Amino acid sequence: MFLSAKQEALRPIKALRRATTFSSLEDGAFAVVLPVLAQQSTGNTGVAVVFVAVTAPWALASVPIGYLADHMSRTELMRVVAFLRTGISVLLAALYLFDSVVPALVPILAFVLACCGVASDIARQSLVPQLLQDPDRLVAANTEIAKLSLLYGGFIGPLLGGWLLTLGQSAATLALAVFAAVTMIVTLGLPKTPALLDEPMRAQTMVAMGLEGFRHVYQHRVLTKLAILSFGVSVVWYVWETSFTAYALADNGLNASSFAYSILLLASTAGAFVSSRAVQYITRRFPVPTALAMSLAGWVIWFIVPALTANWLAILLCLAVGGSAGLMWNTITITARQLVTPGHLLGRTTAAYRMHTRTGRAVGAGLAGLLMAHMSWQHIFALCAGVIGVTAVGVLLLSRSRTMLEPES
Repeated sequence: MFLSAKQEALRPIKALRRATTFSSLEDGAFAVVLPVLAQQSTGNTGVAVVFVAVTAPWALASVPIGYLADHMSRTELMRVVAFLRTGISVLLAALYLFDSVVPALVPILAFVLACCGVASDIARQSLVPQLLQDPDRLVAANTEIAKLSLLYGGFIGPLLGGWLLTLGQSAATLALAVFAAVTMIVTLGLPKTPALLDEPMRAQTMVAMGLEGFRHVYQHRVLTKLAILSFGVSVVWYVWETSFTAYALADNGLNASSFAYSILLLASTAGAFVSSRAVQYITRRFPVPTALAMSLAGWVIWFIVPALTANWLAILLCLAVGGSAGLMWNTITITARQLVTPGHLLGRTTAAYRMHTRTGRAVGAGLAGLLMAHMSWQHIFALCAGVIGVTAVGVLLLSRSRTMLEPES
């Protein structure tokens, strides 16, 4: 049966969607399993260390990864990453299966798996414009891939990870190794794409060429302002995220089981998934500063509710609001970056921009470890909400004096 020209043109992006589905499922399951494994072995400190381990690669590895994403086939990079992640997953499963795991190995393996996630994310975001013959389909393709990442990485994957942990640590890690192998097989089905730069890869030029992404961000006023703002927001977010994870799992907190913790993660994802159409309307209807401030207002609700009540229904609702607000924030920043960046520079620019924002996550996770030793969880949650509220007001006030993001941006 012959395919129409339109269907033929969409085959590469469909293959990318399949790879995104399985990769996101694996990421979502690991997002639940790794912190729980750390909490069960070393307590709250282990949770903070794992959060630092899974966020630090954006600061430490994004420059060389961005260089690779522009100097080699992006689909080939995704395949290499899939092979490496499968090997690490098998190693983790073997350690728990034979009861020979050392607690310090959990954050180390989490760091390596996070490096693989960074490479996959940069390659995937850079690959979308390359696979599409029609630029008018860029927004639709990005939206579809974002929904798959959201559904499987933030909804089905965490739910599956929480359920697997009820079967035991060995069963959970073994199942994740199987998921990684399936992802690797699916990734092999991606079409081969050429590198967009002709010059060969050289280790001695990796840093210099990788810094081109930073120069592009700094030379473009909108990207610079968004990167600075996103860094600060990410710090506060991960202070809250790390503290809330410890609070949810602790006996003197919500005392949630691993499965109940996965349900909490699902609430945020469900909020983002259900509100995706509303988010698209808001980002089209309102100026950039207004949309950003509206997003941050949702973050304030997200952060403040656990400081006021331990009621599960209220917390689930606030997490749903937070998921919607986070989707709006990501929609604005990702679209801005893709529209103002040449294709051959997109890998390095994505790496540079995400390095700013994801470094904020690592800083926030580390700061949370310090704050939890000196402050109650409720005070930490209230502090995070206050800082985000001040930031939202600042975005609106600065935009009026045209020192922040201009509406026409």
